[in-house]
Amino acid sequence: MWQEERHQKIRAMLASFGQVSIDRIVESFGVSRQTVRRDLIEMEQSGILRRVRGGAVPVETEDMEFSVRITQRLQEKRAICVAALQLLKSQQTIFMDAGSTTTIMAEVLAGPTGLTDLTVITNSLEVAMRLAQNTPENGVRVQLLRGPVRRDPLETWGGATVADIYSYHADIALLSPLGVDAALGATYHHLYGAEIAEAMARQSTKTAILADHAKIGVTSRKCVCPTAEIDCLVVDAKARARSGFPALENAVARLIVAEN
Repeated sequence: MWQEERHQKIRAMLASFGQVSIDRIVESFGVSRQTVRRDLIEMEQSGILRRVRGGAVPVETEDMEFSVRITQRLQEKRAICVAALQLLKSQQTIFMDAGSTTTIMAEVLAGPTGLTDLTVITNSLEVAMRLAQNTPENGVRVQLLRGPVRRDPLETWGGATVADIYSYHADIALLSPLGVDAALGATYHHLYGAEIAEAMARQSTKTAILADHAKIGVTSRKCVCPTAEIDCLVVDAKARARSGFPALENAVARLIVAEN
């Protein structure tokens, strides 16, 4: 099999499964592990994937357009957000950062949930706009954090935003990192997003990580919440098949698996 054909098939496997192991590629293509490693290195250098222990995951980075990210694994993300409702109580104050999963969480909160008198503090205009559509019965109040606005996704950021976070205290922070790993915890790629999420975690009584299966075992540049400080990890059912899942299951204080 030619290299270009292998790369195309690896991309297809990543799109289908969210992660691919070296062993699976070797078995599927009938090539050596050394060949597969070279392929993965070249594809990583081209920005197609990110190598992780034993295989690779797609580059669902914050560099990917938000309009694309929010459509990826949509069913799984929605299941995660519905399951995360059990972490919430009426009259709570909630931090939510900017991400595709937290945006879907806002859509869920804007619908009938049985919860009332919630206050959501966010730096995400996407989250704020969706919550502004909530039903009167829900009575969800939205506080947008101050600061300059950047695009894709629309969010406030920078020192002013971080300083504003420290003027609040929340019952729970719902965060959507780039990846979550048993050893490194919840990590982000962009430092400006990481410092916002880190501040939210520090200013909350509890921190919940919302992560679909493609984020399990994935690590990035900045840890915002070590595993020991994650009060609850909410994942979809496909997370059980990820190589990093057993270690995470043993490491986090509480795990919720959302059945699709």
